Amino acid sequence: MLYFKACPRCLTGTVEHTNDLYSEYLQCIMCGFMHDVPEETTPIEELKRLHIEMRKAREAEEAAESASAVA
Repeated sequence: MLYFKACPRCLTGTVEHTNDLYSEYLQCIMCGFMHDVPEETTPIEELKRLHIEMRKAREAEEAAESASAVA
């Protein structure tokens, strides 16, 4: 399954949901981001969770940069 413009890292990449011998995973075709999908969740739920987590990390990084620029 392909999810267009769904990469939580590069924000524009196409994410492929696939599996191998060991587990299911998500992989961005554009930037190479990879993440295992836990058995108890669906790929879409995991993508949503990753987007929220990475958005919070970007906001915290921007806040730290702005705080250091002010000081």
